[in-house]
Amino acid sequence: MLLTRWRRARPFGASCLVAAAGLEILLVPVAGVGLVVNGGAGGYGGFLVGVFLIAMGAGLCWGGPRDVIAVLVVMAALVAFVLSNLGGLLLGSLMAIVGAAWGFAWTPPVIRA
Repeated sequence: MLLTRWRRARPFGASCLVAAAGLEILLVPVAGVGLVVNGGAGGYGGFLVGVFLIAMGAGLCWGGPRDVIAVLVVMAALVAFVLSNLGGLLLGSLMAIVGAAWGFAWTPPVIRA
């Protein structure tokens, strides 16, 4: 019951979706391969954008200016679309954009007296 109240007081679903998108963008280039040596903008860009999206997912969940974080997530998803093999096969970018829109649209619950 306590965890349910905590989740409802935050955009928990949006933050989980953004973090899952970051994880997908981070792991798709190295899935099934023991060692990947991929230098350059494409190699490092996917890792950096994935880590950034995971951090922004945590930022959405733990408070702060969710509208600014949502805009940063959309920008990172568009960058991932270019740098990380079409954004982790397009799925990662779409999940990040949907999660950002969900986090941007979320409002705190109204406390009734």
